Parts: sequence; structure tokens; C-alpha cells
Amino acid sequence: MESLITNQDIERSRADPRFKQVLLAKVLEQLLAALYRLQHAPANADADDARDLREGALMAVQLADLIRSIDDSLKVPVRH
Repeated sequence: MESLITNQDIERSRADPRFKQVLLAKVLEQLLAALYRLQHAPANADADDARDLREGALMAVQLADLIRSIDDSLKVPVRH
């Protein structure tokens, strides 16, 4: 069973970028698992399933971009 994100998690993520990054990675993992299950569902898939796969894939890309941008903002510049 997928764990739920609590209001406390959301509040903490607003104050802690590293926690937000981990939380988003957890959500991305859950989304990818759901997309995999949908993709490998029985052959009676319909147009709604195809639309859900496309929308889920776009959402996964957005989450990955957000995770990457948080990572970039947390990196300390290297001084030479």
C-alpha cells in the first residue's frame, strides 16, 4: 500500500528543501509504479487509459524537473 502524504509533510517540505526533494521523489516513484501497472493492465485498455498514461508521463517529467531544480539550488558553488 502506498503511504499517504500528510499535511505535516507538506508543511515541513515548505521549510526544508531537501525534505521536499525526498517527498517529491517518493511521489514520482509512486506515479511511475501506477503508470507501469496501467501500462501492463489487461488488453481491454481503452482511450481513457491511453490518455491517463500520457498525462501521467507528462506529470512524471514535471516532477523530475522540479526534483532536479531543487537539487541544483541546493548545490554549493565550488570556489577555485
